[in-house]
Amino acid sequence: MLRLCLYWIALMALVAALLFRATAQEETDSTRCRSTLWSPAVGTTLLASGSALTFVPVGNSLAIGLRDAAQADGHSRVNIDDYAQYLPTAVPPVLNICGVKSRHSLKKMALLEGVSYLLGAALLNAGKYGFAVQRPDGTTFNSFPSGHTFVSFTGAEVLRREYGTDYPWLAVAGYTVAAVIGALRVYNNRHWVGDVLAGAGLGILSVGVVYTLFD
Repeated sequence: MLRLCLYWIALMALVAALLFRATAQEETDSTRCRSTLWSPAVGTTLLASGSALTFVPVGNSLAIGLRDAAQADGHSRVNIDDYAQYLPTAVPPVLNICGVKSRHSLKKMALLEGVSYLLGAALLNAGKYGFAVQRPDGTTFNSFPSGHTFVSFTGAEVLRREYGTDYPWLAVAGYTVAAVIGALRVYNNRHWVGDVLAGAGLGILSVGVVYTLFD
């Protein structure tokens, strides 16, 4: 299971690194271009990958195999993901209040972040109750997509957009925390891998759409 978690974190770190490189190129060539392309592209890719692992038979078989491997040692659940999911979301406003200026004013940033969550939450709940996918632990039928992962990746993407250019290490930290949250959802047998990928993609995509429309 530790190896699976490390693979997942490495994958998310790679995505973050590609994102930072694309953003830096846009800032240099287009005078703070807004990253309008990459968030929808990455978000859609993750959402499509998660959907394939959930609804395509071959992908679903792979997801079941990954779940079985993750739970083979019979470990107990840890609860840190229930609280740490909000950490990337809390960091941007706290930094702004403490005097570390973000790209937008606190009011504008809060508006963009809030609308991103509202848009994503509407799509998230439509998926959860529309598809009614059973959780791997068999408790409920609202597994797809992962809400914890959606929350953490939404916050990480807002953090990247507001602070990633001047403080890239903050963006890396935000995405690292989000990746750990996603891994813990699988570790705790609360979500399939497809749920986590879809939740991450939905978070990134929601922020990308809102920033494109209202930034």
